[in-house]
Amino acid sequence: MLNVILARHAETIWNEQMRYIGRTDLDLSKLGQSNARLLAGHLRDAHVKEIFSSKMRRAVQTAEAVAVNHGSKVNQQSLLNEIDFGVWEGLTYDEIVRSYPEIAEKWSTNPYSINIPAGEQWPVFTERVLSGWNEIIEMAAAEQADDEKTVLIVTHAGCIKIILAEILGISKERAWRIYQNKGALNHLTVAGQQVKVQRINNTDYRKEAAGLAAPPDDEIRPCSKEDKFEVRFVINKAAAGYSTFLGVDYDADDYMSTDELSREIKKMTFYAIVRGGLIVAVMAYQPLKDVVLLRHAYVLPACRRQGLARRLLGHAERMAQRDGFNRVLVGAYRENSGAIAFYQKQGYSLTEYSDELLDKYWDISEAQAEISVVLCKESN
Repeated sequence: MLNVILARHAETIWNEQMRYIGRTDLDLSKLGQSNARLLAGHLRDAHVKEIFSSKMRRAVQTAEAVAVNHGSKVNQQSLLNEIDFGVWEGLTYDEIVRSYPEIAEKWSTNPYSINIPAGEQWPVFTERVLSGWNEIIEMAAAEQADDEKTVLIVTHAGCIKIILAEILGISKERAWRIYQNKGALNHLTVAGQQVKVQRINNTDYRKEAAGLAAPPDDEIRPCSKEDKFEVRFVINKAAAGYSTFLGVDYDADDYMSTDELSREIKKMTFYAIVRGGLIVAVMAYQPLKDVVLLRHAYVLPACRRQGLARRLLGHAERMAQRDGFNRVLVGAYRENSGAIAFYQKQGYSLTEYSDELLDKYWDISEAQAEISVVLCKESN
């Protein structure tokens, strides 16, 4: 397995001044140098075998600070350089708003929808970055002699967002919602063609150095109306493999329609796990008269097998106990053996009365009920 640490570089003076910096090649500031050493200390025992960076000095200098502890050279890749911000280079956002108000307004909601004057075109930038990412992963995997190997890639916020969006299967338009603080670490694993995202925007080492408590890895929170499109995306992306038991007419892009989700949101509360600003897992909590139904449990494929579904399930069960319920029901497709095995491992049992329970508690079509089962967990 290949462990990949995808890191954003430390600060330049323009970063500190909140100025847009793309192709402008600045050194790290004094603060950036200090934080690069902090990163190096954090990764001292990470057994990093190879180190890559963009060719921009801020990325190279961050990578070199880490390389000292590992006896490694920094392999510089121009394909991972930041986007060229054109006439925006060196400007603050307020200055951009004053000079380019119409473009700035679109940028604030969907940067991918515009092209900055004299800047790099988004499709060109995206293709370049993904080519660089694929090239590095192929190179690192080909030279992997051990069962497990760790590589560090130091690049830029824009590049990292494009790479993570590709792995998570989200649109480039939504990529800009991914948080990437200066010096942030993103932890990924690569096994064959499968890439898993373990953590996003991890800056715990900076908080710990400042004597601050590190926040929980992944926040669980109730979803709002504004989250509807992200929730629907997670559901449809996670349900992409359902054609096996839903038939050839199944539309993976519209398993859950916008209208259907709107109706469901009125009947139950959706909870999400948020990682780096993105919703990566969801589950709905629906208390009825004498039972609680746990509905619509989905995890993005790139974030599976990391305990996220188990965390959401535990959160929902604690709420059921708090609300005075001693019986929790979950539904699953009869042929979805993976989901059934997961719930059984968490203490749920298949019930003999699935048909009656589905008819009594679930508002689903007869066709869906015919291919579904119910699992139950009772507490004293």
